[in-house]
Amino acid sequence: MTSVRNRRIILSSRPESLPTEANYSMTEAEVPVPGEGGVLARILMLSIDPAMRGWVLETPNYAPPVPVGDVMRGFGVAEVVESKSSKYQVGDIVTAMTGWQEWCVLTDDNIQRRVDPSHAPISTSLGVLGVTGITAYVGMVEIGKPTAGSTAVVSTAAGSVGSAAGQLAALHGARTVGLTGSDEKVRMCLDEFGFDAAINYKTSKNLAADLAAACPDGIDVYFDSVGGEMLDAVLENITIGARIAICGTISMLANDIPMGRRIERKLLVQRALMQGYLASDHYDRAEEIANKMAHWIQSGQLKYREEISPRLEDAPAALVRMLEGENLGKSAVRVAFSDAETN
Repeated sequence: MTSVRNRRIILSSRPESLPTEANYSMTEAEVPVPGEGGVLARILMLSIDPAMRGWVLETPNYAPPVPVGDVMRGFGVAEVVESKSSKYQVGDIVTAMTGWQEWCVLTDDNIQRRVDPSHAPISTSLGVLGVTGITAYVGMVEIGKPTAGSTAVVSTAAGSVGSAAGQLAALHGARTVGLTGSDEKVRMCLDEFGFDAAINYKTSKNLAADLAAACPDGIDVYFDSVGGEMLDAVLENITIGARIAICGTISMLANDIPMGRRIERKLLVQRALMQGYLASDHYDRAEEIANKMAHWIQSGQLKYREEISPRLEDAPAALVRMLEGENLGKSAVRVAFSDAETN
């Protein structure tokens, strides 16, 4: 291992708004050495997530900002190559907050879960069987509580989280309506992910009216990762007792002062529930939720799409592409291949 270096992508400057490729740079360092109870892991793939937009801003969020000069924060799936842990062995595939680099040291406390490659490709451990799946499951199933005959609307419906959330609503008997940002993504929602209807919000001249037409009985469940004017349009159409799960506010920067409608009266009159949540609050259930999602994948009831960039150095461009809404499916970056994948 002495001849190997750890290539890392650091946050070299702080963006004022959306991050660009210029905010990142590649560096090298010694491969870290695990202490007692830790493991050295070779990172196989990195997850590219909307939350990264907030992580790089100066304004404190639910997680502290990534310091300038530090390795960019991010989830990854990795293979244990050296172990001083009694829980994890050489060859284990695990998920954790690895950062954008080739090697990392992990401990039992910061490993999220062990991955079973027989369930599905390891890439899914960063998507539909990972944080994506947790986000979709908790928001749609446990907060949204879709029922047979109800109507569920999903924002960013062609994305990795939204597409899973919509399919989970359908699995529970709901009629599903997707909101997405292009005609191609509308087709994906309908043809790949089985939504009953889909709306291109970018070409809509009156989103509230278009939602009313697509949801003639009103909206019982709204899965929200956008906020802002899209949420305003949905609120115009909610039913009595509607449930709104908020997993993100991608239309608003963390340091923005929100400007918009007062929603209290609408929530009161419709006796609606609006709840925000973080996937990180449910990491202790990662295995439970992954097993449920894997069952639906294996039965053909849950479909997913991935967009995987081939090299570590592609991570900044992949992030920019995802934040601009240009990706099709779960965005990830390949860093290396496990021994099992190459055999």
